[in-house]
Amino acid sequence: MSGPFVPARAAQPFDLLEKSAAGGGWEGLEEIFKPILQEAPLQPGDDVARFMWGLANTPEGRAMFEWMMDISLRQPFRAVGQTIEQTALAAATRQGINGFAEAVLAAIAHGEKQVREARQKS
Repeated sequence: MSGPFVPARAAQPFDLLEKSAAGGGWEGLEEIFKPILQEAPLQPGDDVARFMWGLANTPEGRAMFEWMMDISLRQPFRAVGQTIEQTALAAATRQGINGFAEAVLAAIAHGEKQVREARQKS
């Protein structure tokens, strides 16, 4: 892979993005930031979820996911700032970090569910 991974459902074609930002005015900017509703928010496809579950069952994969949780969910929450705005920004930043970790854990759990259901059918 030569560049960053952007899921198709979360991306817009560059020409539409450019047109909205450059020529759409305020309405165009609001359109860019409109939330994208998904059936399963922040979840990868079934094949990726199964791969993540399989990876979590290897010693190296388990170590990688443990490290990811160490630097995210397991970190103590320190929402301390000189102003209320700085404190709110620290809390929002932490919420984003935790959201990533929660999405990873949910994907692993979904992958495990997929594998178990496939095994029960056979």
